[in-house]
Amino acid sequence: MEKYVGTDEATALAAMMVRLQNVEDRLAILQIEGAYSTAYDGVRGDQWAALFTDDGIYQGRQLEGMGELNFVQGKRALTDFCNSNRLSCIHQLGVPEISLDGDDAFSRVNFTFRGFETGRVPMVQKTEAQGYYDVAYRRTANGWRIRRRFTVYFERSRVTTYGYEPSLSPFGAENPPFDDSLPYKDRR
Repeated sequence: MEKYVGTDEATALAAMMVRLQNVEDRLAILQIEGAYSTAYDGVRGDQWAALFTDDGIYQGRQLEGMGELNFVQGKRALTDFCNSNRLSCIHQLGVPEISLDGDDAFSRVNFTFRGFETGRVPMVQKTEAQGYYDVAYRRTANGWRIRRRFTVYFERSRVTTYGYEPSLSPFGAENPPFDDSLPYKDRR
């Protein structure tokens, strides 16, 4: 209690309790962020959705020039969203910058995402993304939960690899007829 020299014991104890609560809140939020990736990447929708409030939201932040992004709200929808993930993926999260405000908290969490999807045909689709999550948390009767999570992309790419096809191409006995007067049509 050296830090509190000149204060009475009750005041010093109260100040330490406030600091301890602050540390416990931050650790609980760190635990949520650690469980977030493990549950989503493992396609465990019930566990992933349990990290959110009952009306919790996961969504992509719409930036100019981007296509429509996900907006998922509520435990059932969050569970279904996670369980329908077709990618074998991994999230690598940075340490969040956490701000506490009573029973609310906010953080920014940098992330890197890699995912692979194999289809019925011999091909692999690879998705990579870097960005950050802006996250709002709320203290509930069951502890801290994610109230709203925005995904903000810095960079996102998708590549399709078709692999080697061992059969011959369908040449046929003759080339199809063609009209030499027609212009070339670029289909790239």
